Amino acid sequence: MVADLEPAERVVLAVDDDPAVRKALHRWVVARGYSVYLAASGPEALQLLEQRPAIQLLISDNDMPGMTGLELLKEVRRRFPKVFRIMLTGADDRQTLVRAINEDEIYRFVEKPWDNEVLGSAIHLAFETSMLQADLDRERDRSEQLLLNVLPRPIGERLKRGEAPIADAFADVTILFADLVGFTELSAALPAAELVELLNEIFSELDALADAHGVEKIKTIGDAYLAVAGIPAPRDDHARAVADMALEMVRAQRRFSERRSLPLQMRVGINSGPVVAGVIGKHRFTYDLWGDAVNVASRMESQSLPGRIQITDATRRQLDDRYVVEERGMVDVKGKGPMKTWWLLGRSGG
Repeated sequence: MVADLEPAERVVLAVDDDPAVRKALHRWVVARGYSVYLAASGPEALQLLEQRPAIQLLISDNDMPGMTGLELLKEVRRRFPKVFRIMLTGADDRQTLVRAINEDEIYRFVEKPWDNEVLGSAIHLAFETSMLQADLDRERDRSEQLLLNVLPRPIGERLKRGEAPIADAFADVTILFADLVGFTELSAALPAAELVELLNEIFSELDALADAHGVEKIKTIGDAYLAVAGIPAPRDDHARAVADMALEMVRAQRRFSERRSLPLQMRVGINSGPVVAGVIGKHRFTYDLWGDAVNVASRMESQSLPGRIQITDATRRQLDDRYVVEERGMVDVKGKGPMKTWWLLGRSGG
């Protein structure tokens, strides 16, 4: 049994079946400012590693009954790969130990009786390497988090696995474009910092609505907002999800403008249809949409009216009687000619 230790910056687990060696290791390690746990066998060492995640370095004798030191270190490598491993051995089989180092089963070995300078150097290098590895892990985690912040999580995971190129065709999705009417004029009168803060506040609220409705934000372009439902995971209710989000977006923007006394209104356009979605770029990744359905959704927004949500007949056909719509009539859409469109007014009874 060993006394509990508080987590320290540098924590060692020393394993040896000889009580005298354990005592000597304890005295030697503590004298150099490290915290130390002691174990008399491989199974006891594995149990301590399970219970004490602060342990960073394992020093083990090789010649132990039941489970040898090499067997222990192989198991530690498998179950606790971030723990560095040093073997203490009096065996003459250097070839086996060198092979174990080459195969990353142990970090290095020190012959018994150990030389204080040699063991001290091995421990110091192990901890320095551990700290460097921890820094690299933090940077990798930060990079991965940034990747997941700018890409849909399933797409980010595919990129992390090395998949490229990423391009998928979706037979039926619903695309939303929104634009802030009056923002261009307002931006000319605002300082840059205040302008960015204003957009950030508005778009952060739209991002929250997208998350709440399971809609994927694609990007912002100036004061325009592009989102889609039905990718990267297809869903049957994509049109309803976007319709619900759009209705809440318009209400949220109105509340925002009233709260800040701003002359802003939101104009929204929605269309449903097939698209291609994929990742472009090598250093600055962008997940984007392509296809005629995207272009039509953009036209629905640009030819909508302030405070209104214009939808195509393709979207209207996917909405049930829970939604209130009003026929706008035929609208001449650039590149498409006359198209029948509708105003999305709300939900029945709401």
